[in-house]
Amino acid sequence: MAKKIMIIGAGEMQIPIIIKTKELGFYTITIDINIKAPGNKYADLALEIDTNDKDSILEHAKKHKIDGILTTSDLPVRVVAYVSKKLGLFGLTEKAAEICTDKYLLRNHFKKHNFLTPKYQLIDNFNFDATKIDYFPVVVKPVDSSASRGVSKVEKIEDLNAAIEFANVYSKTNRVIVEEFIEGKEYSVETFTQKKITTIIAITEKETAGENNKYFVEDRHIIHADLSATEEIRVKKRVNEIVNSLQIGDSSTHTELKINNKGIFVIEVGARLGGDFITSNLVPLSTGVDMLSNTIKLALGEPIDVIPKFHKFSGVQFINSQNYFLIKNYIKKSVHKISEYHIEPYAETELKSSLDRLGYFIASSDKRDDLIQILNCNHK
Repeated sequence: MAKKIMIIGAGEMQIPIIIKTKELGFYTITIDINIKAPGNKYADLALEIDTNDKDSILEHAKKHKIDGILTTSDLPVRVVAYVSKKLGLFGLTEKAAEICTDKYLLRNHFKKHNFLTPKYQLIDNFNFDATKIDYFPVVVKPVDSSASRGVSKVEKIEDLNAAIEFANVYSKTNRVIVEEFIEGKEYSVETFTQKKITTIIAITEKETAGENNKYFVEDRHIIHADLSATEEIRVKKRVNEIVNSLQIGDSSTHTELKINNKGIFVIEVGARLGGDFITSNLVPLSTGVDMLSNTIKLALGEPIDVIPKFHKFSGVQFINSQNYFLIKNYIKKSVHKISEYHIEPYAETELKSSLDRLGYFIASSDKRDDLIQILNCNHK
């Protein structure tokens, strides 16, 4: 009889893990408050439950005698940790899940363990001491949101209240964090931890868009990151230290960093796979490591395969109203260079979060320079 995997969330971004679970021959149960969520059509059983309702999910996990539980979303990792512990399944720890889904707790954790991290202050229901914020420009963000929702950059104190109000709209707990803006190149790091051994799978180079209008929306990801051998060693060492400090349990992690002449600043850690096609597409294209299969095996306590099969370069370029027609025309002429793409109908939208993007395309190459040319839409 096939083992049963419960997947928390059945939205667009969960479809790859749902399909992979089915392909591997497992009985797949999806949980989503929206019974019409697009991922549900791939499941053996779709349950209409709030993804944060841990007790109802536990009840159904017991009823269906699941063998593993997982998610690729942020907040549901708390439910995954809770159910895993209650049923004696493999997964991340409840403490790590709590910390990694609360940006204020993360900042406190980084500070406690002496990792370089931005200065910060919590704003709880608009209660804060503005005189303590002496490190402008700052980034204002909800403590419990994702996909860049509610995140904005503030240059001067006069604009702070408006940014706090904007962030608060996206916070379920009316808690906002104001943190120092760190200059530097951005990277993200994908890892797996199993039996207390953490393996770095890939380092991604990141570019954002919308900053001229005070927002930060991820615009492009490239694997492998353009780092020197020395920088790569330093990044891997630091991420290992960060993940180990969280006592993560059996879990994937997605760590976001900024590097400048002061050192390596840790910005966030997600106790789940990286999104934006990094782990579903780019890592396999660049290394041959199947991140989705490994995530499923991790949930079942089975040995994972983290050995790279090759070394190539891959990237995803997102589409917005500024580059829409350039990319659309390029794809028409050069579709043979594209691994995958999706284009929404044109809309004149301000780029405030990843939800405002109008599509993407993914490409890969044996050479980094060739990949850059493709992503820039000027490759002959």
